[in-house]
Amino acid sequence: MNAVSVSTAVPVRAGWLVDRRHDLLSTVGGVGVSLLLLGLHAGMGVSGLLLWWVWVLTLDGPHIFATLSRTYLDRRERSVRRGLLLGSLGWFAAGPLFFGLSVLLGRRLPFDVFLALTSLWAYWHVVRQHYGVMTLYQRKNGDTHPLDRRVDSLTLYVGLVAPFVAFALTHPVARRILGLSPEPGPEALVARACWTATLVVVALFAARQLQRWRAGLGINTPKVLLLGAALGLSALLFHPAVASRLEFIMFATVVTAMHNIQYHGIVWFYHRNRYHGPGVDRAEFGLAPRISQRFLIYAACGVAFTLLYRALGCGFGVHPGCGTFDTKLMLGAGLSLRDLVSGFIWGFALHHYYLDQKIWRVSRDAGLKRDLKLSAA
Repeated sequence: MNAVSVSTAVPVRAGWLVDRRHDLLSTVGGVGVSLLLLGLHAGMGVSGLLLWWVWVLTLDGPHIFATLSRTYLDRRERSVRRGLLLGSLGWFAAGPLFFGLSVLLGRRLPFDVFLALTSLWAYWHVVRQHYGVMTLYQRKNGDTHPLDRRVDSLTLYVGLVAPFVAFALTHPVARRILGLSPEPGPEALVARACWTATLVVVALFAARQLQRWRAGLGINTPKVLLLGAALGLSALLFHPAVASRLEFIMFATVVTAMHNIQYHGIVWFYHRNRYHGPGVDRAEFGLAPRISQRFLIYAACGVAFTLLYRALGCGFGVHPGCGTFDTKLMLGAGLSLRDLVSGFIWGFALHHYYLDQKIWRVSRDAGLKRDLKLSAA
């Protein structure tokens, strides 16, 4: 997305969340970036470490800042959601608490469980955003038939979770993280069942679209594009033939890039309507309108924020490629100062995951519905 003047309102088109161009940049453009990263690594041999840092600095860290820009930097939101914004900061203590429990017990297990759970929540966070965007497209298109709601939800959840489970049960590194033996046993049967379930729900979804077309009910094109992009990326990335060729660091990079771009698109649209619409008094919102005045300003603030908090992690050797800075100060249970800082750094992500599931509840927030122009559906 390019820098845009705030002098005109964002047009709203029936069927699309914003308009055709914006939504295609978010959905098709998002999956395109994920495929580009995958192709650069698997097809051209570009280092996973290099691509991870590019992704972190340009997409992932700034998308965490995007949440902060519409909460802590919005004076009205700070007033309305004071309890939530203060209480959610407790997630920064989660990692250190598990670390302390491990040291107290003299065993790594509690901290290792914490790391495994955070990784699982990271993927679930991506799944839930895809679900949220799908429901927005349902609202925009009047796609309210109970059968379609059930088929859509089943397709999305099974189509995204089943390939991930199959991957987690069969990939050597994933199995080690989960504490499983090096070679899969009965889990291989579960993995095959997951892939079969994925094919079944995709076939069910396709059959329902055909049924709707024949009945003259129409096809919700943005929703179909979203599901096709998200499920297609998941199936490709986690397929054993592809997964076996990738550095493990690339899985988070590829699967999250599409999510990042979608999120920036939604937040930017929200900013434009909330802070820069006709008759809006920008002074009452604090810093948020200044940051969202132009997209380049918003993007630069996101990168600066990422550099600051990632610099802390890099200083203690937490992030890939920063190991030479690790102080290697052991604190007990085989854990070091590096692990303690790692637990704290995870707080940025955990805080984002938790806050995100609270602030985007369209059905419960009339103001959010207005700022996303859903009343025009």
